Amino acid sequence: MRQSRWLILSANMSANGIVHGHRAGQYRDQLIAAFHAGIDAGRPEPVTRDAVARILQQADAGTPAPTAIIAIGKAACAMADAARQAGCLAPGIIVTNDENYQEMQGFDVYASAHPVPDIRGLRASDAVEKLADSLTADDHLLLLISGGGSALLPAPAPGISLADKMALNEALLASGLDIHDMNVIRRLFSRLKGGRLAALAMPARISQFLLSDVPGDRLESIASGVAAPEPTSLDAAIGLVHAHGLDRLAFVPAHLDALRSGKVQAPLGADDPVFDNVQTDILASNTICRLASRRLIEQAGDIEIIDAPDLDGDASVMGERLAACIKSVSKPGHYGIIVGGETTVTLDASSGVGGRAQEVALTTAIALAADRTTAPSEWAVFVGGTDGRDGPCDAAGALLTSDDALDITKARAALAAHDCYPFLQASGQLVMTGGTGTNLGDLAIILFSR
Repeated sequence: MRQSRWLILSANMSANGIVHGHRAGQYRDQLIAAFHAGIDAGRPEPVTRDAVARILQQADAGTPAPTAIIAIGKAACAMADAARQAGCLAPGIIVTNDENYQEMQGFDVYASAHPVPDIRGLRASDAVEKLADSLTADDHLLLLISGGGSALLPAPAPGISLADKMALNEALLASGLDIHDMNVIRRLFSRLKGGRLAALAMPARISQFLLSDVPGDRLESIASGVAAPEPTSLDAAIGLVHAHGLDRLAFVPAHLDALRSGKVQAPLGADDPVFDNVQTDILASNTICRLASRRLIEQAGDIEIIDAPDLDGDASVMGERLAACIKSVSKPGHYGIIVGGETTVTLDASSGVGGRAQEVALTTAIALAADRTTAPSEWAVFVGGTDGRDGPCDAAGALLTSDDALDITKARAALAAHDCYPFLQASGQLVMTGGTGTNLGDLAIILFSR
């Protein structure tokens, strides 16, 4: 589906990427094309293939070649296949989501749930744990990590059930915490995250290749850092749990006591010798996607890209911030904003269906449509997830333009109820790409004219 849509868009574009005609309609096509350009730049296959080829070249010089592979995340199958293409024939385990699942020779492949873990993820975690624990000093583990790994590999700490872990994950997704703080807490309740997988694999050598889906490319937040050190102190991490009321969950207080007393292993700090055996490289990130999107937009030649804040914090607040950036430009001309990151949405029991990208896009559009004084006359706003999924929805995100007939009252009601999906679906403003095979955060691409 992604390829056919891309071909249709390309057929409607002139040689320099411009659709001739009304600006808002032109912008719509450019935004979709720029989004696909960003996704293509973050494809896991070429970067993983090149990285693994370098590892094998080092093996020819005397460094042991990989003897085992563990691939975790939405791009796990693509990364594992790329390792095979590079000539790495080591056996291994793949853990990915349903949409990206495929059988692969030489691998035990597990499908798991995302964003809320399930029993299949527990089985996958057990298999990963068993493989890592079997390694010796003669082994070289190739870790291929991509976005979504936190939920796909739910290995509850001792004394915590899968049901407990699922309840915690649902509470975190509804908490409004950013991805970094969510992962700080997740690492407290895991037996693999926070560097513990690397500890299990000791004394084996580990080469870790990452596709980063988190702001700032912080290693501890990519799949919750299964082979990365924990930068947050135990006291600070426990303080986060209390500050956001997560100790209301019945199993939490006893587990926090076990962490404090040392009865349960806490996440490993940077001074732990386990990390002496770990070599880490980030192969692709949201930054790479943004740069590719920007290059396509700049091919038009008459669009000036302006600065704007990265996607972060509450989705609706972020939409207001983007709208304010747009309205602050008064000079006549054609302008663009291209930013990335990941926002949050705070949910409750009455919340409807939607996603963070949809909320950012709709909030921005409302702020522009409701202001006829300082808002530009023509604009198009697209916000989407590079994995083709906006949270729990089958839409990548949403695209709205100044040509759309936007019912502001109904739009605000949809936002207030966190029920954007049916509202945007009814007006044809959802963007459906299907699974992209990667997960490098969200992109917001905006074009407007003065």
